Amino acid sequence: MRYLSVLKQPFVLHGTLHYGGPGELGKRVDTPYRESTTISAGKVDVARAGRPDQHFPLARAPELQAMLAAFGALLGGDAETLQRYYETDLRLDGQRFTLVLTPRLAALARHLRRVVVDGSGSEPQCFSMQQTDGDASVMLLGAKAAAPLPDPPARAALAALCATPVR
Repeated sequence: MRYLSVLKQPFVLHGTLHYGGPGELGKRVDTPYRESTTISAGKVDVARAGRPDQHFPLARAPELQAMLAAFGALLGGDAETLQRYYETDLRLDGQRFTLVLTPRLAALARHLRRVVVDGSGSEPQCFSMQQTDGDASVMLLGAKAAAPLPDPPARAALAALCATPVR
């Protein structure tokens, strides 16, 4: 789900994420269009149906660097990398957790306000990125991705969904 200030309604995307180990992350969008993005070896490759492929250095996309660092560190159990890129605030409520990541690096903080990861046990279920310009994105993972979306999919309703245990 992408919340962009230039749109009246959030942009809802459906697809899959693939974590290939440190420095590798892939995202495939199936609807409303088809696109795949691969981050690997410090570069980004984007293939979208009906458009020429794009290739660029990861350094040109701070938001992708942030996502790669956060996802990679979380999924790979790499606390050192997480601490290098973010100040962390972990909140626990039984099996439920909320991890708030605030960028440490000024270059990253110019674009990204914070990353919030909600989950249960050792499984992240929601991954929210808030940009400094007010735009935001929320990725639902695992069982949360299969849950019906709130109608309308307002930010507050999605935040409530992320904070609710999976039943």
